Amino acid sequence: MALLALSGCASTQNELPPPAKIIPYSLGHLPSDVKVDGLDMVDIQLALSDRNLYLADNGNIKMVSTAQCPLDISAHRGDFRLPESSASAIIEALKDNYDSVEIDVMQLKDGTWVNHHDSQTGRATVYYTGERHKLKQMSRQQYANLKLRDKKSNTLLDVRPITAYEAFNAFAIYRRSTKQQLNVEIKSAANGHDLAELDHMLRLTIGLGGYYYSAADLDVLEKLRGINPTVYLGFVQGAHPSSVEKLRSDLRKATQNDAFYQDKQNHLELAGKYGTKRYRSRYQNYASSSGLNSIIKRIGPNSGLHLDIRSYMQNPSVVTSAKRYGMKVYTYSINGTDYHQSKLKSLSRTKLPDGIIVDSTPYQICQKLFKGAQPSKRYQPVSLTGQYIASLPMDADFDRFNEMLGYQQEGYYISLNDGLKAIANNQTPAKTTQASTKHTAPLSNPHAFPTIVDEPLETSVSKTIILTLPSSHNDR
Repeated sequence: MALLALSGCASTQNELPPPAKIIPYSLGHLPSDVKVDGLDMVDIQLALSDRNLYLADNGNIKMVSTAQCPLDISAHRGDFRLPESSASAIIEALKDNYDSVEIDVMQLKDGTWVNHHDSQTGRATVYYTGERHKLKQMSRQQYANLKLRDKKSNTLLDVRPITAYEAFNAFAIYRRSTKQQLNVEIKSAANGHDLAELDHMLRLTIGLGGYYYSAADLDVLEKLRGINPTVYLGFVQGAHPSSVEKLRSDLRKATQNDAFYQDKQNHLELAGKYGTKRYRSRYQNYASSSGLNSIIKRIGPNSGLHLDIRSYMQNPSVVTSAKRYGMKVYTYSINGTDYHQSKLKSLSRTKLPDGIIVDSTPYQICQKLFKGAQPSKRYQPVSLTGQYIASLPMDADFDRFNEMLGYQQEGYYISLNDGLKAIANNQTPAKTTQASTKHTAPLSNPHAFPTIVDEPLETSVSKTIILTLPSSHNDR
């Protein structure tokens, strides 16, 4: 038995790796993470490809190309569906064709740079004892004991947050194109020596031209300009006071029913002090010509202003003014993706910013603003699912593709803006007789939503039925 056990171990160690993925020739024009297994998958992928889309191995619908979208779409803290401060958030954002990936870096007590957004633990990362810690007072060992929180369920994962060096390496390894850049937002008021060390790490792992910096501290950006004369530097202007007030109001409403947010409300960033009179009095708007001039005097050319979308909308000439200085303008929002996108959608193409930092997919942005997934109608699918894909209107929400397939037989789809809707021009009245109660879709259109007809009700021979409704006197 001992020999059998040993031979079993040996066979496990010598087990052959799984066979390499074979992509059919007809799908060779799609990215390497295209899903190839499954019933009618080639036909489904070709139907999606006709709309500049494809189904990835992870189950997400992705754009084949974002060339139709003249914006730098930056993934806020990596892929918004995955835990912050994780390598997977960076990797999946790169695979999803974001133009850039934004991460936050700050320093521990010993100066180690780590990939972390909040100044203290408790929201996205949790210490194993449950105690809250300020990042700048943590040791490397304490940081290694942190656990990431799942974004959907808030449960703790057996995964630790990564260091800045690990984040840079993950970006360098999984970067799909030299056009993809890493946006490193600096959260610590670091000295020149530590910033030089950070820039050296980035040069070694990613290389010049593959990354840029942003920060809400002009002093930090000014030091970086002395260290790296050519890199892009983006000054992050604080959120508009009205945006902060809206955030605080939303958080107060959330605490009425959610014990987790009730407990953490006072610790969430941008929620407490920022809505006070003191914050409003020190809020400074750089979206004017003089404000932009003051930025460029501090940090030089190849720079830009990153604005809360509310500030951007209140300063409509900021893009024109920035172009005169050779500067870029990016927008972000603390009031949610839908609000951010709705404001961008209201702008003409010439009034859009140079880039946006979003918690959304490139597909959502490109489709809502530029109709980047418009069907070319060059492919005629043969499977039922492929035909359903081809029949979907322009406002179909392919981010909810798997959910939408549940409505395939009924001829419904999920809209990007209006929820569940019927596919237009497919409701053909069903032929029924008085005795017929069978409701089927017309054979000419397998996706037509059936017309539902009431059964004939025979009243001449029915017995009388008396219904007694409960009342205060008869509630048994």
